[in-house]
Amino acid sequence: MSDVLLSLHESQVIELVRQLSADGKRLVLKTLLPEWELFEELTDYGIERMHAVARERGVEWQSLTEPQREQFIDELLHERA
Repeated sequence: MSDVLLSLHESQVIELVRQLSADGKRLVLKTLLPEWELFEELTDYGIERMHAVARERGVEWQSLTEPQREQFIDELLHERA
């Protein structure tokens, strides 16, 4: 099998990446950002913690709208210990 060389503008490459599946985009990110897996782990942990903290306070995180989530987080950040 021989190699084929394509000459593409960066904008064309970006458009091609936009057309990838979610898994394909994730693979591109992992390739470009070696720390991506750590970021994903931290994000997953943060999401789990928010669900747990909300549950502890009798709040169903999934039922909150985005503005309600922001308000909930704001209240957490500004409450006194």
